[in-house]
Amino acid sequence: MTGVKESTTVRRLVASAVALLLAATGCGAAGPGDRADAAGCVTDYAEGRDYFPDKSTVVESELWDISYHNSYKTITLADTENVGGPDLKYVLYQCGTPQPEATGDLAGALFVQVPVTNVAVTSFNALAMVDRLGKNNTITGLSGQLLGNAAKDKWYAGVVEAAGKPVSIGEYTELDKEAVLGLKNQVVLMSGFGKGFDDISTARAAGMPGVSVSNRLERHALASAEWIKMVAAFYNEEAAANAEFDGIKAKYDEVVSTVSGKIADRKAGYLCVAAERGCEFFHGHGAETLVGRLLTQLGVGNVFAPDNPGPNGQPYDFEKAVGTAADADFFIVYDPMAMTRATLDGDPRTKQFKPFRDNNFIAGVDENFEECRAKSYVDVDVLVRDFAIGLAPDLFPRARGTCFVRAS
Repeated sequence: MTGVKESTTVRRLVASAVALLLAATGCGAAGPGDRADAAGCVTDYAEGRDYFPDKSTVVESELWDISYHNSYKTITLADTENVGGPDLKYVLYQCGTPQPEATGDLAGALFVQVPVTNVAVTSFNALAMVDRLGKNNTITGLSGQLLGNAAKDKWYAGVVEAAGKPVSIGEYTELDKEAVLGLKNQVVLMSGFGKGFDDISTARAAGMPGVSVSNRLERHALASAEWIKMVAAFYNEEAAANAEFDGIKAKYDEVVSTVSGKIADRKAGYLCVAAERGCEFFHGHGAETLVGRLLTQLGVGNVFAPDNPGPNGQPYDFEKAVGTAADADFFIVYDPMAMTRATLDGDPRTKQFKPFRDNNFIAGVDENFEECRAKSYVDVDVLVRDFAIGLAPDLFPRARGTCFVRAS
């Protein structure tokens, strides 16, 4: 991948070609000698035969795992909404094979026939994964927020166009059960926001097939990107997901290797400043967030790390922010540049921060901010490169950030 602006058209064409080849030779998930019907379902099931020749192995993630059992696969992941409670389980059984019994370790699991062909999405990270897998044509429902983004972002508009006419299914905490059930969605890919939220729990309790995509709660960037394998398992697209992840990892590791030991004595902060995006004044990420750990990996000091252990950072009032960020020489602002500029111009107090006073910061791109917001925790190779370009431009001559750009 060359960046988040890359069109998914090529991937869709490749996926279509592969699908046609598989239709000609048999079901992509079936073993040698099996026959498949037009939908790719097994038509001569044999107990003990392996129907998943392509498999994924979880290497980076600390939150989920997958196991294969001939005609079905089991995904187990931490219930991030109910910390300390039992794991969430999804049993994905191959079309044309018997559904496993919901007993023993499979009791209470969500059973899903695969490959899925009818999904709804409320998570923007999950939407980026579905898009990267070339499966937008399976989307029949989207949250109102995601649909609304299509009116202001070209990438979202392209996703919606490829999906056909997806229906609004409500919002994160208020899904329209009638719409979801009416669409006969096999799964609803939802954001697992963590402790204090109940979106997925509420959906499941209401009989909707909510699936938690909790990649943003991973502690490391590559672990977040690896969730593309989890989403791909519902499509039997493990081979494609493995290849995508390997490409992301290779580019990510290359950036880290390029800057390793070469960014000395830098003290940075990752923060938002715009009140209209929910910032009371400053909201900074500490050492325990995904981005906080990314800064550590790049060898950069994090001015917001002390007394800030939360997984999503914390807000600062003016006096506390000045004291905490007094030594900062560089900021990464996760608001769009125009919005950041307007906030800084409207609040003279921000000039007390050296990075803002010296224009030594990067902020989100304006034109495709929503696309980047959806993709950054998937395309972490792009994210780390943007940070590295901002921190050490001399190591990347003539390079320009993709989702974060330098103040001019």
